Amino acid sequence: MEIIENEGRGTSVILVSGDDLGDVPDSHLHLLTPQLRDAFSDPVERFREIAKRSPFPEMSRWLNSLLEAPQWQLQLHQGDPLEYVAAGYFWASETVRSATIDLPSDAATSYPTALAEYFSLVGSVDWMGFGCAGGLSGATGHAPLRDFDFDYHGADISIDDVSVWGCSPSGDMNIWSTDDRGGWLSLGSGHIHFLGTIEDSINWIYSKLNSNECPEYDYEWAK
Repeated sequence: MEIIENEGRGTSVILVSGDDLGDVPDSHLHLLTPQLRDAFSDPVERFREIAKRSPFPEMSRWLNSLLEAPQWQLQLHQGDPLEYVAAGYFWASETVRSATIDLPSDAATSYPTALAEYFSLVGSVDWMGFGCAGGLSGATGHAPLRDFDFDYHGADISIDDVSVWGCSPSGDMNIWSTDDRGGWLSLGSGHIHFLGTIEDSINWIYSKLNSNECPEYDYEWAK
């Protein structure tokens, strides 16, 4: 087990196979959910089961690629302020995009069907590292667009029906709508581009990870 400083102005506890979860310090125990704890004895099998259950082909392909030559860590991140935290299994790969994947702890039945299915599989997915922007949030904390002051254009929407559930390193936002659309919002211009359904958006994001790319808003969309 390692304890290191992180980019969130705090410390991270890093565990690998053979480490003892009983050694996790009190400062980070609240990050060790029952789901993360239960998977520690065999995270490869746990994530292989997620890949089998996933109805999203690109997501399954990405997970299976990570598991071909599994290199994993259980990472528990405490930042500053104290509510700035994250946890999950980090999977390293030389062929697809590496990422830290949390496991779901709450049912997400209030979401559109595709998103509820997605959140039954995973929680947050972070492909840039703790303290850096870039990833998808878990099933909680999706801010509606009414919380932001943008000059929205590019798609017909109601700001009460569209929420944010992730971002790129430059701050552009992954969005979803209650009428089953998913896509991107440009932080700089307020331009909205839907990729199709939420399922289409999920597959698009994971297709980028399969190409070892960072999913980002494409500024060609606004032209």
